[in-house]
Amino acid sequence: MTVTRAIALAKIDGRRRRNGFGPAFWSGSGILVGILLLAGWMTLAPPYDPFAASGPALAAPSLDHLLGTDNLGRDNLTRLALAARTSLLISGAAALLGAVIGTALGLVAGYFGRWVDAIIMRIVDAALALPAILVALVVGVVIGTGPWPLIIALGLVFAPGFARVMRAPVIALRERDFVLAATLSGVRGHRVIVEHLLPNVLTPLFVQFASVASQVVLIEAALSYLGQGVQAPEPSAGRMISEFTRFMQVQPLLIVLPSLVIILLSAAWNLLADGLQDHFAPRREPAFSLGRPRGRRGAAAAHHGTSSRTTIDAASTDDAPEKRQQ
Repeated sequence: MTVTRAIALAKIDGRRRRNGFGPAFWSGSGILVGILLLAGWMTLAPPYDPFAASGPALAAPSLDHLLGTDNLGRDNLTRLALAARTSLLISGAAALLGAVIGTALGLVAGYFGRWVDAIIMRIVDAALALPAILVALVVGVVIGTGPWPLIIALGLVFAPGFARVMRAPVIALRERDFVLAATLSGVRGHRVIVEHLLPNVLTPLFVQFASVASQVVLIEAALSYLGQGVQAPEPSAGRMISEFTRFMQVQPLLIVLPSLVIILLSAAWNLLADGLQDHFAPRREPAFSLGRPRGRRGAAAAHHGTSSRTTIDAASTDDAPEKRQQ
């Protein structure tokens, strides 16, 4: 294979990888979609009433109850599916609320700069200095417990992080020619932000959204474990762990299964974030070697780890006299 053909194939392969999402993205998306489908089935046509006894207490897994029953005889599979649905909806809604508030603050601070940026960023720094779970507990005490107060509390907790992430690319973009041209042509500031800046900063927004949703899953489980999250009779993985701790030796699945739900949801959001980051991140030229580099330039490129293009160009330059002699 010639050097030119190898470079062309490497470029084509890089474009193919850039056009499609990787396994991390599809794994995370598959887990989330699977949980949504299972939760939808258990919501629309549950095999058992999730709030009433449907069998003997603390029953082992069987054909009637695939994951057994809890201490009140309720079907574990039905309740775990609803708990996963609740956790998934809370994580997605809280991350969305934080993204809306934080993105607006980050866009305004990055575009206008000066004293506007200074005031917003000092508030953001003060908010980021506080522990997230402590702020969520305080907000929950003020506005109450339950799914919607929890969504509001966690959305406010993670909004400063979105503002910090969105501010940096906006500062870099506001000096670009297309933004300056729109400003000089008389376009108002809010239109410049919405029409020109926001579409160009969606990549870090999506990655941050998935990452925050993963953290919300863990915090929601911790708050529910402490009794400040989802309240009875709605099932919650964190509260199930808290309630069934005393039955751990009799029926360990009552602790293991909700823990697996929390781990699975958090891992799914993390995989989705990693997949988005891998897909949208800029890629370098493929680093491959086609034989031993020749000449001083080729040896220096191989020694210092420069790109394969420099090595190949050096080898081609040093081979030129040999070709002319032939």
